[in-house]
Amino acid sequence: MKDVEASVEGLNALVEELEQYPDAELREKVLDLVQIILELHGEALRRVLTTLDSLPGKEQALTRLMSDDVVRAILLIHGLLPVNVETRVAAAIYELRPHLLAQGCDVELLGIEDGRARLRLMRSGKGAPPVAVLKSEIEKSLVEAVPDLAGVDIEGFAEQIAATAKAAAILSSRLSARSDAPQSTRLVQIKRAATHNEGAGGVWVSVIRSLGFAEGALKIIKSGEINLLVCKINDEFYAYRNACAAAPELTFDDALFESPVLVCSCHAYHYDLRRRGTCLERPELRLESLDLEIKEDKVKVRV
Repeated sequence: MKDVEASVEGLNALVEELEQYPDAELREKVLDLVQIILELHGEALRRVLTTLDSLPGKEQALTRLMSDDVVRAILLIHGLLPVNVETRVAAAIYELRPHLLAQGCDVELLGIEDGRARLRLMRSGKGAPPVAVLKSEIEKSLVEAVPDLAGVDIEGFAEQIAATAKAAAILSSRLSARSDAPQSTRLVQIKRAATHNEGAGGVWVSVIRSLGFAEGALKIIKSGEINLLVCKINDEFYAYRNACAAAPELTFDDALFESPVLVCSCHAYHYDLRRRGTCLERPELRLESLDLEIKEDKVKVRV
């Protein structure tokens, strides 16, 4: 069977071609014929749905009909979809949920406004895809399932995008301006087997080489139970636990770093890594800093 969208596009293209046909009388007759056929089909479908509405088990029958792409597309053309947009969006989310949960995410439908779905996105923060990627994926799935949906709005998404710009504004007011200020970057994750050396007051772990560590860079180091952040700001190294101060079970795996500020994707909080990881919005919150030393081209952290 031909793709439904291709068939509809082909029909529209043919009608447009007929509208440009030079023989006006023939053109009007053909277009009238198309209009009459569409009206007859629409009326027949209305009567089928009316009859179906009076039969037992109508809900199950409608559900099966709506799962058919061809039937749903034709009913949409005639404005006869018997299920409202919100119900169809909710059903699409139900189908999408297992895939989202497998990625450490979930989504909640808040309502439909002006034909747009308002959603709340929940993320564990542990390896979950970035919010922008999730929004694109959710929007694609919903628009495919509900073609008359005008769009998707994720609660807090616009605020999170604005958070990056806000971080730059905060930096300009608190730090001296630099013409070569680094661009916002994603965190680099490194998984390696670290060497442990026992020492007074804890265990010193060699996590990465200092040479080649770029200025203004921040990297995630994971090794066994170790999960930490190492950054270099104005030739100084800093180390912190890879755990959100507001919710320690969440990590910064997909956060943004605008040296020296780390932007949390979970709450859109800004942490100044030169000021002991202090949260700019909530100064009572601080990241857990770790002792650090440079020895023989090795960055070592005491854990």
